[in-house]
Amino acid sequence: MNIKYLQQEIIFTTNSYACSNDLALSAASKQLNRLYKKHIIEKVTRGVWANINHPYYNPLAAVPYLLGKEQGYISFLTALHSYGIISQIPSKVQIATTGHKRELRSLIGRFEFIHLAPYMMKEGIKLSDNKSNYFIASPEKALLDTLYISTRKGKRFSLLPELDLEDLNMKKLKNLMNNSIKSTAIKTAIEKYMSKNKDF
Repeated sequence: MNIKYLQQEIIFTTNSYACSNDLALSAASKQLNRLYKKHIIEKVTRGVWANINHPYYNPLAAVPYLLGKEQGYISFLTALHSYGIISQIPSKVQIATTGHKRELRSLIGRFEFIHLAPYMMKEGIKLSDNKSNYFIASPEKALLDTLYISTRKGKRFSLLPELDLEDLNMKKLKNLMNNSIKSTAIKTAIEKYMSKNKDF
């Protein structure tokens, strides 16, 4: 077991652990499973592990590993809560992705992947301010993503928790909407929602 490696990594794969420690994949897997049984690390999903005792451990750090080759970032209610725009803690980590919608139940949390078109991922996204290194929507982008999904079939997010928009930049929100959303009908639906909602 390489203690130095575990001191450095927050989320890691079996493959990266094997390569860093010059181990065969099978030997690395056995070592990691032993650490898991001792509650030193936690299993995120197949081949992905969380160093839950790392001082900077955060379940959100697993998101880049769960996305794989898909484009994506943390958004929707998860991001809105992280900025204090909603006080209610979401039961799932919500992620915008270019991949298909799905849900992953993991020992470190529940992760919900919500599909967005690639053209909606060109701006309003930044690297996290902490040492966990994941991408997250800006406050304005997270709200826009949420409102966009609320106009789609199924009316997801049609009823939002109370919003605290005091620090939100409405000009940025409108610019993002104009730059990101192609459909005039969707823009109109979002504007209609905002005009009817007392929080705006």
